Amino acid sequence: MFPSMGPESRKHVKTKPHLVIRIKEGWRFDEKGNLFVCGQRRIDVKADLPPASRVEYRTPQLAGARRSALSPHEADLLRYFNVILPSGSDPSDYLKIARKWQCVDKAELPPKAGLADQAGQTPSETDDK
Repeated sequence: MFPSMGPESRKHVKTKPHLVIRIKEGWRFDEKGNLFVCGQRRIDVKADLPPASRVEYRTPQLAGARRSALSPHEADLLRYFNVILPSGSDPSDYLKIARKWQCVDKAELPPKAGLADQAGQTPSETDDK
């Protein structure tokens, strides 16, 4: 038997606090060093983040692929990352910081996650009331 999933259980979808960033062309992520790299330039973004933060590819299944085997669209997807923050962090506190990183082309807050309520409203419509 499956537990009931009433409206109360759907009100707050739990996701880890994070930012979504896109790095500039020419930059890449060095997973071993946890750095963004372009030529001789290296940026350790974790120095500006709280402890236990991490950077992850948004499409990790492409990260291990040979770049020459990827389509231009797949290669572009490798420019997108989640900057995962510790629970209880407010991502908006780190948005200005991320936008100042030399390797970042675009930084934004993730969309609000949630399900529409039974009246057919989206989560953002219900939050405004």
